[in-house]
Amino acid sequence: GEQTMGMLAHLDVVPAGEGWTHAPFGGEIEDGKIYGRGAIDDKGPALCALYAMRAVRDAGIPLRDGVRLILGCDEETGMSDMRYYASKQAMPDYGFSPDAQFPLINIEKGGVNVELSYRGAGEADAEVPVYEIYAGERPNVVPAAARAIVGTAKVPAAELKARILDHAARAGQKLSVKDLGGGRAEISAEGVLSHGSLPELGVNAAGALLIALNEIGAGAGVRPALKMMAECVGMEPDGASLGVKCADELSHNLSCNLGIVRWDGENFSATLDIRYPLCTDEVKILGNIACAVSKYGASLRRIGGHEPLHVPAEHRIVRGLMQVYNELTGENAKPLAIGGGTYSRMMPNTVAFGVVFPAQEDCCHIADEYIEIERMMQAVRIYAHAIAELASGNIA
Repeated sequence: GEQTMGMLAHLDVVPAGEGWTHAPFGGEIEDGKIYGRGAIDDKGPALCALYAMRAVRDAGIPLRDGVRLILGCDEETGMSDMRYYASKQAMPDYGFSPDAQFPLINIEKGGVNVELSYRGAGEADAEVPVYEIYAGERPNVVPAAARAIVGTAKVPAAELKARILDHAARAGQKLSVKDLGGGRAEISAEGVLSHGSLPELGVNAAGALLIALNEIGAGAGVRPALKMMAECVGMEPDGASLGVKCADELSHNLSCNLGIVRWDGENFSATLDIRYPLCTDEVKILGNIACAVSKYGASLRRIGGHEPLHVPAEHRIVRGLMQVYNELTGENAKPLAIGGGTYSRMMPNTVAFGVVFPAQEDCCHIADEYIEIERMMQAVRIYAHAIAELASGNIA
């Protein structure tokens, strides 16, 4: 073809996590839904794109441009696969990634991952020493479980449990205490899993645990870090206490997710996943966070990040895909902005297009992730028409 239309989808997934009622990798079908990690993000949509290509081919529709489906396996952890691919192959000229929502995503917020670290010691001298804290596996997932191992030599497990449950009742959180014997107990927090770009849809177990530990005065060497996390991060979804809260009309609000927390008795670390709108930038965000945490003696490290993606509404790919979507659905929808990042940023003239429909539950990254078969077939139809219209040159 004169050019190449590309569709970029990924086959890697986030960890299954807790709380499933279906086998996370069982592909179980129930009530017209396929359950499994990756069903909606992004294995199911990858199949939709593949079968859309087959439909266009089998229909014998003449195309001006070539059409290529690229399947990657590192979208969730840095997209290094696409950078490698681009170093070996010429990337398609335009296209979409079936890895978000309909009608179309033409703005993806910028993102930066930040690690807050603190070095402490002397836990044996604390009233409630903290020997270990563990929460989360990925920065871009709201952790649904968190735990801390604490000492009970000075505060017996029964009294510790009473303190924690009293705090839990007042804070409206799910916390529990288990006596491990040998002068130790485990404090656990239960939250609700969700995508890190939408922390307000979940309940951050890590934040709940750190607030509880700070509330009962736990820790000696790690106490400044606990105080910092409770006062500056907590369970806020917008980074307000870190001084980074902001929003604009096009790309909406900044989100901040506490994704990973570790404490091994000497070193404390907390990883934040921040998605920011067009009205701010990474330098300003890092500067404000540094100012907020410096008084606690913590250090800040940038782990990685990416600039925002913005394909203007008047661009051919945006106009063409919106035309196809609105004609097939009878809607008069407009492009959207999201906090999630997709492969779209790895290819020129590319946007995210489906596969979650308006008013449909977005179960990406949560327990019992699923895709509705009826919606899946509707997406195949939309993608087939998009290929036929754009790759044939019907939309200039």
